Amino acid sequence: MKPYQPGLVSFIIPTLPRNKFQSLKTLVKTRYLWDECVRDLKANVSLPNEVILVINGDEDVDFVAKAKSHKAVDKYLIASQNTGVPRGWNLGAHMAEGEYLCFVNDDVEVGPQAIERLVEVLNQPGVGEVGPAGTGWYKKTPGPHVGMEKIEPADNISGFLFLVKREVYDQVGGFDDAYTPALMEEIDFSFAVRDHGLSCLVVPGLDIQHHHIGGASSTNKPFVCLGREYWREEVTARNQEYFEQKWQKFWKD
Repeated sequence: MKPYQPGLVSFIIPTLPRNKFQSLKTLVKTRYLWDECVRDLKANVSLPNEVILVINGDEDVDFVAKAKSHKAVDKYLIASQNTGVPRGWNLGAHMAEGEYLCFVNDDVEVGPQAIERLVEVLNQPGVGEVGPAGTGWYKKTPGPHVGMEKIEPADNISGFLFLVKREVYDQVGGFDDAYTPALMEEIDFSFAVRDHGLSCLVVPGLDIQHHHIGGASSTNKPFVCLGREYWREEVTARNQEYFEQKWQKFWKD
């Protein structure tokens, strides 16, 4: 198990160059991207923390220069190409030194006391993962959101922001690279946490907003990862099949 600094929260944020005005859909949305995200984390989180930026692609010189010089970024990793979500999260986790690992999308806005509350709940006995949103499942089918009004267990915590202890991340072996480039890796992780006898809890009422600017699930365009072009429909079908086979013991009566 990797040594860590007690009490330290490591924020792990994969990102890649993105044009805010790429389409009408992104134009009308709130213009909130990685630089605002890391700025607000530093301003609004009172716990000791470090911000780790995983930059998936080095072709945009201006983007990389800005990330390297941003005062809210404590560590950064520059990949020569997009490594995908699970690999990006794992790379960030390998760089992290915190007792708590918080995986954050680069378009998520975090307000005061949100992370503090998540850490408080995570420290309760038997809790393995926490976040502001999550769902239940009925066999192979995802169900409705849970934890809308009170803290409730979920079958999976939504991937835009979630928090685990380093020791739990190590126990479950991190994120499964088989889901590269993206889709269902966060669901798989929650299933792995529960498979180790720990609960996943949704904590409502937090000052956290997901702006849905980026991510594989926010576009119907193909995306390039490790030199290959992927279509969302292709990846969804492949990852769904793999997920169902991997966790078939959850489907059995």
